[in-house]
Amino acid sequence: NAQKIWNFLRDKGYSKAGAAGLMGNLYAESGFRPNNVENQYEGKYGDDTTYTSKVNDKSYGKDAFSRDAAGYGLAQWTYHTRKSGLYDTTVGQGLSIADLAGQLAYLDKELQGYSGLYKTLKNTTSIDTASDQVLTDFERPAVLNYDARRAYSKSVYDQYANATSGASTGS
Repeated sequence: NAQKIWNFLRDKGYSKAGAAGLMGNLYAESGFRPNNVENQYEGKYGDDTTYTSKVNDKSYGKDAFSRDAAGYGLAQWTYHTRKSGLYDTTVGQGLSIADLAGQLAYLDKELQGYSGLYKTLKNTTSIDTASDQVLTDFERPAVLNYDARRAYSKSVYDQYANATSGASTGS
């Protein structure tokens, strides 16, 4: 999934550093698994596959999904309005809630509402700046582990930035 996420973000005009900073955070949140349900809720709602199936077959409806407080998907969407938007973009369009392309489309659309962050992710040449801003402005986890997310982001950059043709290093 990492390569597909990288390609999607770069095709949408995110800078290499911006894409890496965002992806480092997505890795920390979900391990790039779009069907990932927050671990602490698996006992209550079922494992990744069970939870996803219940949402997809609508036995666990939009309101229940949106308001259960369990982080879900690539970005571990948790807040009810954000999860509702994810539901509408995926299940509401006939896709699986865990559809990677659907989640990426929603992620890009949602990020456009964070104008400062969106501009940073499109233009920055600093992996750390992108990673930190995604952490504090978009993900907002209970524990702000800057060092780990920066390390994940740098790893993504090292793996993909120079393997992609067409764009200059660091842009």
